[in-house]
Amino acid sequence: QPPELANGSQLPPGWEARFDPSSGRQYYIDHKTQKTQWEPPASIPAAAPAQNKPRFCTQCGSKFDSSARFCSSCGAPAEGGGGGNSSSAGVQHNDVPTAVCIAQTWTPSNYSNFQYQPFQPQMGYVPAAIVPGETNYTSGKKKALLVGCNYRGTSAELRGCINDVHAVRDLLRSEGFRSQDMVILTDDQRGEMCPTRMNIMRGLQWLVAGAQAGDVLFFHFSGHGSQQPDQSGMEADGANETICPTDFQRAGQIVDDELWSNLVYPLPSGCRLTAIMDCCHSGTGLDLAFTWDQRRGQWYEDENPSHAAADVQMFSGCQDDQCSSDGDVMLFKTGGAMTNAFIRAYTAEKFQTYPDFMQRLKHELRSRGFTQKPQLTSSQPFSVRDKVFCLSDGIVNNMNPQIGRLQRRKIRPQREFFGDMGLGAGGMMEAALMAGMGAMMLNAIFD
Repeated sequence: QPPELANGSQLPPGWEARFDPSSGRQYYIDHKTQKTQWEPPASIPAAAPAQNKPRFCTQCGSKFDSSARFCSSCGAPAEGGGGGNSSSAGVQHNDVPTAVCIAQTWTPSNYSNFQYQPFQPQMGYVPAAIVPGETNYTSGKKKALLVGCNYRGTSAELRGCINDVHAVRDLLRSEGFRSQDMVILTDDQRGEMCPTRMNIMRGLQWLVAGAQAGDVLFFHFSGHGSQQPDQSGMEADGANETICPTDFQRAGQIVDDELWSNLVYPLPSGCRLTAIMDCCHSGTGLDLAFTWDQRRGQWYEDENPSHAAADVQMFSGCQDDQCSSDGDVMLFKTGGAMTNAFIRAYTAEKFQTYPDFMQRLKHELRSRGFTQKPQLTSSQPFSVRDKVFCLSDGIVNNMNPQIGRLQRRKIRPQREFFGDMGLGAGGMMEAALMAGMGAMMLNAIFD
């Protein structure tokens, strides 16, 4: 049964009425054109023949002409291209897919009972509704996943990662997060609370399961980060950024593709996720499409972007080609330089704009002798200059007309020197020296 307008008449097929809490008004979305408007649609348009439905190339996102056999932008084939009804690996019909909000298909439960479900979205774009304005309310659901790996008893042991998690936990409590809504994985615990690869992946899906507009989520990782050659050709530097669970030598590292697929892409518009990644090579650790250039004051979109519907913002401890230090001291406890700097900068002053906060964050690191440069990446290219940074309010609604992974150019994979980071430190030392970062890496690991 089609939805009804306020006067009782039915909405045309493909239209949806939604409420914008920031203005207190109802607005309308045409899912076939991805356009929004404040006024209700005047009449029911005649249904277009199926063969004339718009199609989009899954390789580059360009609109496909109904009679085209190949994409005019990237050359991807449209099998049976003369007909608009053809089913093709190179073409995506302009229908709104349920996969956009895959998190809502994962049943929320407590972490102990939550069942991990392997999920990897296919390459390509699908349409998504653009929602005007911001979501200036929260539903009351606040959840957090905090992960700290000290790798105790190994030659690559760190000292401050568990302290980082406890410091972030205390910050979130002051922001209204409840202890029962946080999952804390640290390697001074055993069983399901130890940050193994499987437990971290399960924790990621637990965090986003059942997410809705107005929800506020938080992810923090403190530990070792590394890089691996990117065989897909998506990464600008030819390497995937990774995080290292405690059992990475046996179970493998967690690459940024997996983080994006299980933590970012499943979330719906109007949901906020803030992430802090305090580890080496973390600049684009969540594969978010937009990177903020503080000096030029503008966003830059990745050449091969991975777009999502939710408001996801990540603060990384360093650039992709840098290392993050574990040698900062706050309240007589050793911790990660980025985590401590973030907390000091955030609590220094209320109602800071994003540029002010980023400037203070960089100052906190420089003033303590750290050369690493923090980086802000986002899923939405929101207006940064006058927006106040807050962990629990001012959610940016979806601004991307299509979401998914877009490959405009295939990039040669990085050489193999980034691969297996051995806890014997040989792999880490070699990677650091090859990247020109030997001294900093040694300080981070062996101080």
